[in-house]
Amino acid sequence: MIVIDDGEPFDEVRRELMPAVVAAGIPFHVTLLGPFGELADEARAFFAGRAPFEFLLTRVAAWPEVVYLVPEPEDELQACMAALFARFPQWPPYRGRHDDVIPHATLGEDVDGPAVRGKIERRLAPYLPHWCQARDVSLLERFASDRWRERERFALGG
Repeated sequence: MIVIDDGEPFDEVRRELMPAVVAAGIPFHVTLLGPFGELADEARAFFAGRAPFEFLLTRVAAWPEVVYLVPEPEDELQACMAALFARFPQWPPYRGRHDDVIPHATLGEDVDGPAVRGKIERRLAPYLPHWCQARDVSLLERFASDRWRERERFALGG
């Protein structure tokens, strides 16, 4: 995952819309893929061969049960996700639940996305666009039934 630096006021929204996720230690981020455990060395090598890049979180969008921020341009994120899946086919994005994988930074899940979108748009308008630098990628690990922590950061090196 690419952790979004300077997450306030986005984290404030996340604490309201998905408090258990925030309390579990999962930072505000854009998910790339989830190679775990014994794949860490391969993941480290993969990211060392990719160049750092920048993107903007530009606007609030929603799916039926999710409200999120849109990263643009998405080309580098899409390319990274596709290359990761090609390298680690045993870890399909989002466990293969979706045909199309759309880069996004989740603000709330298990919510009525379309209903809360307008309120969140107005609230976050002063903070968008938000400039982001992808210089490294975080690997999280579950260390208790309801707790996560960063296991390692892989530097983008290309």
